[in-house]
Amino acid sequence: MARSILLLHTGGTLGMAPSGEPASLAPGRFLDHLQEQVPELGQLARLAVEVPFNQDSACLEPAHILALADRVRKAERDFDGFVIIHGTDTMAFTASCLGFLLADLGKPVVLTGSQRPLAFVRSDARGNLINAVDLACRGIPEIGICFGTHWIRGVAADKLSVHQFEAFQSPNLPPLAEIGAEILLHPEVGQFLRQVPPGLGGALDLAVHTLTPHPGMAWSPVPEGARAVLIQAFGAGNLPMGRVDLRAMLADCRARNLPVVVTSQCPAGGVDLSAYEMGQALLKAGALSGGLHTRWAALAKLGLVLGAGGGVAQVREAFEVPWAGEPMPGGAWSQS
Repeated sequence: MARSILLLHTGGTLGMAPSGEPASLAPGRFLDHLQEQVPELGQLARLAVEVPFNQDSACLEPAHILALADRVRKAERDFDGFVIIHGTDTMAFTASCLGFLLADLGKPVVLTGSQRPLAFVRSDARGNLINAVDLACRGIPEIGICFGTHWIRGVAADKLSVHQFEAFQSPNLPPLAEIGAEILLHPEVGQFLRQVPPGLGGALDLAVHTLTPHPGMAWSPVPEGARAVLIQAFGAGNLPMGRVDLRAMLADCRARNLPVVVTSQCPAGGVDLSAYEMGQALLKAGALSGGLHTRWAALAKLGLVLGAGGGVAQVREAFEVPWAGEPMPGGAWSQS
């Protein structure tokens, strides 16, 4: 019996159409007759299509992500799996949030999109869509991104390229599956400890002051209204701790009980604040290590903890344990 799949179209390049002069891409109506355009989908599943919103993913807001999670939850008894068409720009962030919010769903949620619209003759959209529906039919309890020749866990994903068909990477965790003539699943796919703290998901508070340092950067006080700080530091978590303005900013954060989480500008390898003198100074100043979290998984965790009213203690706990199979230092499946 064919599997029942709910496809949620949220916008992105896959369904876009040329608009204006000179021609540019904007959300279009190409998905109105999706199964006529890609009849192979009907051979894979009984497909229901909904459009909760249709926009460029650069316009994504927390409410959109929470609405997607809520729609999947409400439909979980009616469908065997879910496919979400999403723009590539913020897909990794949505996948990270949903990876945490839906960790206990027990059914596949596959995000996909494309670098070129489905309406174009030479496009990656058709293949990505067929592969995503195929994966959603397999009953594997993972929330991940299917793109190009890989399916990767959402909480380990980051965008790699603005034009290559292999648009996403999983720098610190092997892919869930490699997609070619056959779909080759990782032996541990679907096997991860689900331990998202209770009470999360009512809100996604992104009042997070994010910083990507560069040499010579001035360190200003964190703006009023920010509830946490996320710093993409150099290498293994180094910052110029000899700078008076940086030390003053960190001291101010400590006085205001603002969590300061440090991730790395490097895609692979993550943060180890014990490795260098500068990192150790950061620890002494109250900063928290983001370990192997991508920038998107770190932001998603922060947003969910803050949304539940948590502070420094809860943020510290969140980054010490995996919630939904995100790579952690020393983990058996990590590539550190």
